[in-house]
Amino acid sequence: MPATHYMLLMASWLLFGVGHSFLAGSRLHALFGGWSRLAYNLIAVTMTAVPLAILASYPATPLWHEPSWLQPIRLVICGAVGLGFLHTLKFYSVTGFLGLKEEVWPLTFSPWHCWVRHPWYFLMLIFIWTQPMTDTWLISVLCISLYLIVGSRKEEGRILAHHPSAYSQYKKIVPGLIPWRGRALDKNTRVRLETLALKVQQESLHIHD
Repeated sequence: MPATHYMLLMASWLLFGVGHSFLAGSRLHALFGGWSRLAYNLIAVTMTAVPLAILASYPATPLWHEPSWLQPIRLVICGAVGLGFLHTLKFYSVTGFLGLKEEVWPLTFSPWHCWVRHPWYFLMLIFIWTQPMTDTWLISVLCISLYLIVGSRKEEGRILAHHPSAYSQYKKIVPGLIPWRGRALDKNTRVRLETLALKVQQESLHIHD
C-alpha cells in the first residue's frame, strides 16, 4: 500500500485526537448549555467515523499468520473485556455520561478505580491489541494508544483543577492505565480521599452560592 495511505490514516486519527481533546471540558457549554455533554458525544462519534471509514476502505495486510489455537483465546479475552465494560457501568451514571441529564459528579472511586485510574482506557487497550494484527490496524492501535495516554493526562488535569489534594494523592497510589500494582487503593484510603473530595466540592458550591 502506498505510504500516502498510511499517512492519511495517521492524519485522520491525529485529527480525531486533537479535536476530541480540544472540545473536552466546558468549551461547548457556551453553545449548547446543559446539552453540551450530549453534543460532545455526538461530535466524537462523528469524528471517530472518519478514521474508521478510511481504515475500512484500505486493503489490510496481515503482519503474521495467527495459529489456530490462538483465535479462541483472543475471543475469550475480548469477551471478558466486554463483560468487564458492562460491569463498570454499575459505577457510572450512564445518562449523565451520555449527556441525557446534567449532573454534578462527586469524586468517587469504584472497585475498578482501586486497581487503575482509567478502567475504560485499560479495557480498550486490551481490546485493540488483541485484534488480528494488520498493517493498517497496527497504525490505528498505535495512534489510539497514544491518544489514550495523552488524553488521560489532559482529563486528569481537569480533575485536579477541582480536586487538587484528593486526586493528587490518588495518582500517587493507583497506576494510570495498567494495574501493575494490583489492588493499590485500600478501603480506608478510598473513604478518606472521597470524604476530602466531597468536603472541597461542598465548600466550592457554598462559595458560588
